[in-house]
Amino acid sequence: MKCANFVVNRPMYSTIIDSLCKKKLVADACNLYYEMIVKKISLNVITFTSLMYGFCAIGHLNEAIALLNHMKMKNINQTIYTFNILVDVACTEGKMKEAKIVIAAMVKEGMKPDVVSYITLMNRYCLINEVKQAKYVFNAVVQDGITPGVHSYMIMIDGFCKKKMIDES
Repeated sequence: MKCANFVVNRPMYSTIIDSLCKKKLVADACNLYYEMIVKKISLNVITFTSLMYGFCAIGHLNEAIALLNHMKMKNINQTIYTFNILVDVACTEGKMKEAKIVIAAMVKEGMKPDVVSYITLMNRYCLINEVKQAKYVFNAVVQDGITPGVHSYMIMIDGFCKKKMIDES
């Protein structure tokens, strides 16, 4: 990428990559990513997380996971947001086993799942009628010292009602 009278730096690349990924123009974002590598512009968590989001948005979970592994190789620390993107897409695609693997990887990296992680899991479990699994996740929220919010309760009540488990709700 060339601009008139200034050097394009990492924040500029990352911002453009993020915007392209949000518009699902992942191939264009990847071209800029490779351009950064060729120009030896250091990559950071923002660049990788944006690309992971883009791959997830177009349904390419495996590519997003490959980027996560590449981040580890480059010693770039992941964030809770990085992992939650993967949890979200795995749940959206009904790949609960993969979602659990991502949660385990998050914990292995020294991060605790947050409210977003838990709500994503609970919501998907309720949507696929696995309310007992959702309840297990809900209990894990409490055990982790997180106070469940209104949204958590709404998900659980909805799940129990759909399964006609009114007493549980």
